[in-house]
Amino acid sequence: MKLAGTDPDRNFGLVYRDDALAAGPATHVLIIGVGAYQSSRFKKPLTSTTFSARALADWFVGDTPGFRNEACPLGSLALLLSEPAAGGDPRATYADGPVPRASFAASREAVRAWVRRINTHKDNLAILYVAGHGESLLSRTAFLLEDYAMDDLDATAGMSEVEQFMSALENAKAVSQLLLFDCCRSATNLALPWNEPFGSKLIALTRENRGHDEPSKQWVIAATALGEVAGGRVNNTTLFADALLSALGGVAGDPAEEDWPVRPGPLVDSISRLLELHRLPDEKPQTPGGRISGTFEISFAGERAEIPVYISMAEPENWPESDFTVTAVPGGETAFEGATGKPPFQLLKYPEATAINVSARRFGADIGGAKGKARAPAVFLEIRHSATPPPAVVEKLDPGRSAGPAARLLISLSGPVAIAAGAVAEVAGANEAKKSPKQVVVAIGGATPVDVGPGEHVVTLRTPDGRVEIQNVTVAKDEVLEVRFAMPASPHEWLGLATATGAVPPSPPPDPSPPAPAPGLESLRPRPSADVDSSAPPLWQPGFPRPAPPPVIPVIATIAGHVDYALGLHALNDPRLAAAIDNDDGRLAQVGLADAAAHRFAPFESSTDDRPVFVAIEAGPRRNLAVVPSIAGRWRPYVLVDRQAPCEKSMVTIIAENSIWSGLIGFLAARDAEAGSRLLAGGLQQAVIDAMQDKLADPIAALAAALIAVSASSPDFERRWDPWLFNLANWFPLIPDGPIILGRRLLMRASTAKQFEQAKARFLEGFSRGAPLYSLSADWLARGLESLPDEKALEAPRRAARAFANRIDSTQAFTVIRLGD
Repeated sequence: MKLAGTDPDRNFGLVYRDDALAAGPATHVLIIGVGAYQSSRFKKPLTSTTFSARALADWFVGDTPGFRNEACPLGSLALLLSEPAAGGDPRATYADGPVPRASFAASREAVRAWVRRINTHKDNLAILYVAGHGESLLSRTAFLLEDYAMDDLDATAGMSEVEQFMSALENAKAVSQLLLFDCCRSATNLALPWNEPFGSKLIALTRENRGHDEPSKQWVIAATALGEVAGGRVNNTTLFADALLSALGGVAGDPAEEDWPVRPGPLVDSISRLLELHRLPDEKPQTPGGRISGTFEISFAGERAEIPVYISMAEPENWPESDFTVTAVPGGETAFEGATGKPPFQLLKYPEATAINVSARRFGADIGGAKGKARAPAVFLEIRHSATPPPAVVEKLDPGRSAGPAARLLISLSGPVAIAAGAVAEVAGANEAKKSPKQVVVAIGGATPVDVGPGEHVVTLRTPDGRVEIQNVTVAKDEVLEVRFAMPASPHEWLGLATATGAVPPSPPPDPSPPAPAPGLESLRPRPSADVDSSAPPLWQPGFPRPAPPPVIPVIATIAGHVDYALGLHALNDPRLAAAIDNDDGRLAQVGLADAAAHRFAPFESSTDDRPVFVAIEAGPRRNLAVVPSIAGRWRPYVLVDRQAPCEKSMVTIIAENSIWSGLIGFLAARDAEAGSRLLAGGLQQAVIDAMQDKLADPIAALAAALIAVSASSPDFERRWDPWLFNLANWFPLIPDGPIILGRRLLMRASTAKQFEQAKARFLEGFSRGAPLYSLSADWLARGLESLPDEKALEAPRRAARAFANRIDSTQAFTVIRLGD
């Protein structure tokens, strides 16, 4: 029930509580919206953040709530709001009563009360939403509470670090957690030492008090990628909140199951696709970032009589003043004009199975079209000049091959490089919504057959560069229909694999002056300081000669040696390994890593050659260290250097060419354990075993597979994976990742003092071996040591592991360390 305005729990933000569900299982929600700040650094309040917080609260407890989950009904909702004070009471009101302002102290008390509620039952669902200003420092993000920047002796007072917060909550009793951070992640202007804590802790938990051994299923979704800003709208919700509510309302629902459950994976995909619709000309779309593990039901959207159809353009600059005609069968024609100053897309709704054809004209000229069918849960039609090649019948099946009607889809995926297991696809019969879709592994540069029944099918393809594409196709009896997908072309032949795995940065817009924001858009970017002249003219104006391009910064590459957790370098005298510039286009440079060693990382070897080796890359004032994942004949690594990489990101990416495993590495970099686990289930699991049993073992591949399997909490883990985790830890005595992954697995299951000791021993063993091959291993080590029961012997390695992890680029699969600029 909604709490009375005088209820003492209002002091902790609680506005709704169902006492009958106090013991669980239940859903417990905490929402924090910060729009007004005390510091004069923020010249005017944000409106979109508190609008978003109120809108999400209404979705749970409003007059027509959207949240529905019978297995885990709403047990509580707490809300904190910092809005401009009106009248004598500085507190905002919600549900006929006051709610606390989002100061650090009030937020800490609200978080503690919320954690106590989610800790009542392991099957509780914990949901957190924070909206406000945010900043990043290297790989870390902090959200800013109302009283940030009010302490002249503590530059980080009033801010809290997202990464520490999520690591602590992973140790809460509630297994299923959805943590949403709707804030910017642009680089901070605080001149902090790189190992300085990035804010104060709202809570700290260790794993010893969970009371059960189920692994956490924690999904953390940030509104935007690391280093980017998040968009908002004056007196309206943020773009992320708008996408979130649409996705929860059904766009992310699963029509294959009763009542359309919404789960975290489809939720992220839908949010990403919806955010793309808001992209303005010469602007890359706002892309959500996060970390994933496991799956669970968030809400049940329920079946919809009408399907949302989103119409957009691949070139949003053509949207204003374009004329659109939508022909629906059955139905009729609808016409509209692309409006100026509004998001470049149109939302229409049609009954299920309606055939839709969209055509666009601009100034009387045809500029493209798109067609499809209204199929649950939503349809995205993008108009482009060069549309995806249509499906085509390529052959016929033998009519006598099957007792019943049969057909086949041939899913072809062209790309800049060939990878045998490079992507994953789902094939669902459009008229068989209650049946589970077929999941298949798709080769990049090849075609994958899928036997289906005649009729209409929905094909969803997920590629390792982070894209999700959907096609509706119809295949007749005994036909083989080729369904064609295409990945983006590579800008250079030598960047094929980097392009396929999403490592090539987008090209900058041609005009160096930023485009004017559309009316009604509100940037969440922190305001410039008072000494910045925001009225200065742009660097270039049309009609004047463009300035000369800056001189090309030389790239220097040297083999550095082995790295420990104190960032100490241990020189390597190995003439077999060398680095040299192979290709360079002025912005991107390819540093080739030639390795004449017959084999590295040999099983049971303890020579220093089998410790991970790092290469140092310098470009101007910037310096990165990157691991060299090299095994002769199997892994051919090189370093991709981006001279124009923003300061909050590393300037190098490790690309390891392997025709079997590169797709899995791409999904590992994206932290997409769900898609990666499908690759494993589709055949790579046996390839792992083969690689380990071969006399020339391949621990690089096996470790990547183990990271994915542990992240995804594979259901057959004990039978299939646990023995191999011990082998990886023991067979390769100088590779740090093996014992770290095993320590993570042991910690996830630990409930006794002995089991915690076993996990601790493995973590410390990994720590002693030095810097790992994979970035996720570095993250797991820091989080693992912090999750163990507190003791003095762990203080030094805990500090060192966290400081090291803060230097790692978490957006990459392999370990890249950012040193001082």
